[in-house]
Amino acid sequence: MSTLLLLLLFVLAWVVLILPKQRELRRHNALLATLAEGDEVRSGSGIYGTITAIDGDVVYLEVADGIELKVARRAVASKVAPAVGMGDDDDTLDDDGDEGTSSVTEGVGADDGAVDERSDDTPGEGTDAESSGRN
Repeated sequence: MSTLLLLLLFVLAWVVLILPKQRELRRHNALLATLAEGDEVRSGSGIYGTITAIDGDVVYLEVADGIELKVARRAVASKVAPAVGMGDDDDTLDDDGDEGTSSVTEGVGADDGAVDERSDDTPGEGTDAESSGRN
């Protein structure tokens, strides 16, 4: 009976621990076999780049204009799918040169005589506590 339990534990450990790792290894090896120049990839350390050359177990990634990194082929974690609808034509810049951002703190705390337009039933700065007598 104890050998049957030991065998069952071994099979369970195999299914839970070893089989998923083997599947992942096969998937990664298939990915590495399909790498080609011009592919957008992400390395295991999170560096994104375009493959410019493949030399055996070495891949050259262009991460910026004129900057190439030499990495191990096995360090490539995944191919990056191109973003759909993300073109340079859609980017809009505001007056500051930021992409569609505005200053959140503009006018906050300034005593410019602005009137608070909240209604009396909207919770505000202490209005509920003063009107209900709670402190």
